[in-house]
Amino acid sequence: MTAKNILVTGASGLLGRPILKSLKEIPEWNVTGTAYSRATENLTKVDLADLDNLSNFLDGINPDIIVHSAAERRPDVSQKDPEGTERLNVGTTAKIAEWAAANNAFMVYISTDYVFDGTAPPYTPESSTKPLNSYGKSKLAGEFAVVSATLEYAILRVPILYGDVEYIEESAALGIVKNIINASDGEKIKAENWAIRHPTLTDDVADIIQQMLLLKEKDPSFNGIFHWSGNEAMTKYDMAKIFAQYLNFDESRIIPDNNPPAGAPRPQNSKLNTSCLTSKGIEKYTPFKNAIPLILQDILDRRVKSEG
Repeated sequence: MTAKNILVTGASGLLGRPILKSLKEIPEWNVTGTAYSRATENLTKVDLADLDNLSNFLDGINPDIIVHSAAERRPDVSQKDPEGTERLNVGTTAKIAEWAAANNAFMVYISTDYVFDGTAPPYTPESSTKPLNSYGKSKLAGEFAVVSATLEYAILRVPILYGDVEYIEESAALGIVKNIINASDGEKIKAENWAIRHPTLTDDVADIIQQMLLLKEKDPSFNGIFHWSGNEAMTKYDMAKIFAQYLNFDESRIIPDNNPPAGAPRPQNSKLNTSCLTSKGIEKYTPFKNAIPLILQDILDRRVKSEG
């Protein structure tokens, strides 16, 4: 196997952390992770929105592969700050793609199922895009920036993510957990029951990316747009009932809310067809019920520690 320098942007984030960990499992790969507000001694602090200095930083690292996972990924924040979102999700992406093209680097760009409007699932990489909110529009514009700049890329669209979190709100799939934990005795809580989601474990996505890069090494022609997703359809109400089982919460106190969520418009069902990868022997599925107990236990342990 050839030695590679690999750069992972957003390596302090929900998805970036497991990507960094997974890629470091390959001994021949020298992997560098970047962060900004949550930079640690093991991560390089970089303001990716500082486009004037971004090229100099990339020159210093000189990566053979760039996995670009850094983004403003919160739809409601994106809707309120489209300019700031575009600067990171589009401007930074374009700059990285241009550097990759000029320096013969392979770029993996993490995108989203929100590039679709949710009216005609399941979606293949060739399906027509029609984002409903600023977040989806910015990620689609980032895709265009990558495709326009370089031929050596893999765009990976993923849906709602969950995994080990540093704080509950880090994962939209786990947001209801805070309401369950903080509910007073007998209090009923609402959970959105409108959008059909396919929650996807971040560890699985990280392993998918590792498999993609290993395939790229064997087959240099590997490139294009790809989809990965969990294979279980559920609403946030369905997820909440599963959380309740492990949090000793009476699920009859969880009330389904059948209205579209407030805030930025979301697709109702943006299920992704993943055969573009499974047909190449690339897959990794962890059942939701198998992953959740450990994640919730970690949340509870940290909560006890902080209160103690």
